[in-house]
Amino acid sequence: MTHINSALNLLHAVRASTDAIGVAVSFGKDSLATLDLCCRVFDRVEGFYLFRVRDMGIVKHWCDCVSDRYGVQVRQYPHFDLSRCYRHSVLQPHWANAREAPAIKMADIENAFRADAGVDWIAYGWRRSDSFSRALIMKQCAGYDDRARRCFPLRAFKRGDVYDYLRRRRIELPPSFGRKEQGGLDFHPEAIKTLREQYPADYARWVADFPFSEVPGLATTTDDPASESDDQTSPDRRASSTTAPMRKERRQRD
Repeated sequence: MTHINSALNLLHAVRASTDAIGVAVSFGKDSLATLDLCCRVFDRVEGFYLFRVRDMGIVKHWCDCVSDRYGVQVRQYPHFDLSRCYRHSVLQPHWANAREAPAIKMADIENAFRADAGVDWIAYGWRRSDSFSRALIMKQCAGYDDRARRCFPLRAFKRGDVYDYLRRRRIELPPSFGRKEQGGLDFHPEAIKTLREQYPADYARWVADFPFSEVPGLATTTDDPASESDDQTSPDRRASSTTAPMRKERRQRD
């Protein structure tokens, strides 16, 4: 229970300066535990999710589940990795004007979300056991980054601690999309396969944007720099721009 008390103490430290907080929600185990902890401490909690394809039915269902349980609205923004996808035609044809897609960074999305939701602080589901880089960040800020207004309440949690917390709180995990752990909607071949077999309407939306997703040898080798643990966000990526996230519009092929 020490790790839970540590998480709650950290959130209460943030709560001393604000009654509202934002949460990066990927619908993986870590972000769901973070969301639940924040709802235990703050009067108002807002969420945001980063999509690679707009208007996915399964994502709406997840958002509705969060709203039904917590009364939390999860806003959706384009994933910052879409800049790379459009510019370099990842799993898609060379769309006209694709190289003109603006370079969007995580900080741009954070700034847009803060303005839309009226929050200052954002909580992420990072754990120091995730990776060396995250462990270093936790060591530097102890899970409380006052300058960037970010906090990491799960910093002391192990993987098993997260699952134990979810079981105790009776929080159901979304489908795993063919993988050992829920990893969100990305370019992983098993995720695409699950979409095709179980969510045909969402699969049609996905292949409309990324028609080469199932071309042999492409999806398995596509590098997704945003994938680490079950989180889809990288809050350590700084940006000086405050440009709002790009909105994906219908494009014309060359």
